[in-house]
Amino acid sequence: MRSCDVEPIHVPGSIQPHGLLLLFDAGSETLAHWAGDVERLLGAQPAIGQRPIELLGAPLSELIGSCLMSNGEEAVLGGSIKPVGREPLTVTVSRTGSFIAIELEPVGEVGTAAAALEQVRAISDRFDAMPTLSDAFDSAAAFVRAITGYDRVMIYEFMPDWSGSVVAEARAPDMPAYLHHRFPASDIPAQARELYLLNLVRVIPDANYTPKLLRPECGGLPIDMTHCILRSVSPVHLQYLQNMGVGASMSISLLVDGKLWGLIACHHRSARCVPAEARLLCRHVGTSLSAFILTFSHNENSSRNAVCAAALETLLKSLRATDDPELTLRSSAKQMVKLVDCGGFALLANGELVAGAGQLPTDTGLRDLAPLLEERLVGRESYATESLGETLPCSPSVIALASGVLAVKLEASRPLLALWLRPEQVEEIIWAGDPREKDEVTEPSKALTPRRSFAKWRERVRGRSRPWSLHEINVVKLFQGRAEFTIQRHRLKIAVEELGVANAALSALATTDALTGLSNRRLFDDRLTTAWQRASRHHSSIAIVAIDVDHFKKYNDHFGHPAGDECLKQVARAISAEHRQVDVAARIGGEEFGLLLSDIDANGAAVLAERVRLAVEQLGLAHPSNDAGIVTISLGIATGSPAVWGDPARLLSAADKALYEAKADGRNRIGTASVPAQIVC
Repeated sequence: MRSCDVEPIHVPGSIQPHGLLLLFDAGSETLAHWAGDVERLLGAQPAIGQRPIELLGAPLSELIGSCLMSNGEEAVLGGSIKPVGREPLTVTVSRTGSFIAIELEPVGEVGTAAAALEQVRAISDRFDAMPTLSDAFDSAAAFVRAITGYDRVMIYEFMPDWSGSVVAEARAPDMPAYLHHRFPASDIPAQARELYLLNLVRVIPDANYTPKLLRPECGGLPIDMTHCILRSVSPVHLQYLQNMGVGASMSISLLVDGKLWGLIACHHRSARCVPAEARLLCRHVGTSLSAFILTFSHNENSSRNAVCAAALETLLKSLRATDDPELTLRSSAKQMVKLVDCGGFALLANGELVAGAGQLPTDTGLRDLAPLLEERLVGRESYATESLGETLPCSPSVIALASGVLAVKLEASRPLLALWLRPEQVEEIIWAGDPREKDEVTEPSKALTPRRSFAKWRERVRGRSRPWSLHEINVVKLFQGRAEFTIQRHRLKIAVEELGVANAALSALATTDALTGLSNRRLFDDRLTTAWQRASRHHSSIAIVAIDVDHFKKYNDHFGHPAGDECLKQVARAISAEHRQVDVAARIGGEEFGLLLSDIDANGAAVLAERVRLAVEQLGLAHPSNDAGIVTISLGIATGSPAVWGDPARLLSAADKALYEAKADGRNRIGTASVPAQIVC
């Protein structure tokens, strides 16, 4: 067995014969390789070392024009040329390794720039007016068919398993219909999908062509032709098209949020060449449809999310308002069903149903299911599946009502298992050919061959529900955290009332940052008020040092939040080790810290701030996204007496402003606030 996934389709060593590929060395600007009928299209014989002006009548700089080329970027349409005694040719340029690729194709029918712009405007306006995704799909298929004249244009959406579903189709009446048909994932292998991410338009004017080899042959590594418009096609794919009765094809990638959502797939029964300008219009249709899908999905998700958020707020409000949140939780099953779109909700304690709503399996079925789910929840915040029967041994009666399960554990007086359930959703899939038919070879010496049949093949899928969205899972996890917090707070309140000693512990929790052990913002503000009053009485000076970890979001993005928490702990320890015992060090919030320094002047505050900055720098914590390569901090100092500043809020604001000036000046440095004119009381 061989897989299409390993075929080197990006280095075919040949092109399709309707055009011409010239590879010029980027340094010397001389011809290094070519492919295609040079004499027919240019009326000249190619030779290694020729310059573009000798072959094309123009220097390379003129052919490239204003195109900015880099390796890994799509080819760019650069205009056209007209060789002496030959037909005009469009020029497409790209960069591959050490070569500049010039691709030439017959111009075909050319419209005016104004007409092209009018088509672009019409396409954009039409998509802006689309009320539904289905309407947008139909319009996109119709647009592309009108532009290209292909016999069939399909909007092809990738499923989670990379099979493809045809969600819209515009076709000639005598063409086979594939609307609502599913194509197996093996029809478009992984490496082909990768190329669809890099090249938004791929065209095959003649599926029965004979490739034109690259000349002279490469002695070393094959040339990467990923971004070449004329790049030759896999023989397996050509045979696939022929088996399908397709003589010419074009595909336009649909990228949504940077991911391959699907394709606009175009087929013609005979050979058909689509000019470059028409391909650009089709590309615009694809990008417009991609943008519409993204916007529509965001709007739809926002509406659903708003419903979930309202249900969550109502539920949490009732838990916070009650004298016994755990008891309220047990009586809120009907509200729990509304938290996410589901068929039923069950709350279990030791496998026994203590609250439920909607359609649920029998008590026996739930009792058997509980330990299996608890095992899946070990070490996890939640467990979600849309195919319970494929992962856990369950009876058909349980699968019918609970193919989809979203489960969390709630810590209460005894552990509770909360289950949101979705029923089995029986689906009948119409496949374009039997998906079990694989590309295979029986002997190593024989070529890989694609499937031959595209006849309808029906499959009934059972034991699956609609999948849980990431937002639904997050809503349930958020509820879990808030509900547990509310329950635990209530239990703590009871404990405080019963045990006087818990009062001191609660007070400590209220003034200490849980992560770093420093004072929290509340204590910092209280101490600032006290220090301000004392400084007013004694006419002394105080200082505030605002501290921020440089590029901390990038640190979290690179290393993850657990590593970010550990970083904050180490920074906090460095700050704590450098300040005086009479001072207050606090975590203000996130990656922001503060120092409150009493009875100190500007010089003393600057010395202490520099010690803190150096202490953090000397930790040597790696931070690839920071200019210094390690974790650093920026600091802002504001110093003076209450008589000068008038209000502690002004002192805080000045320190914060000095901090942001330090960050603007390059970070890992100290900013100092200017002292205002003395306020006359």
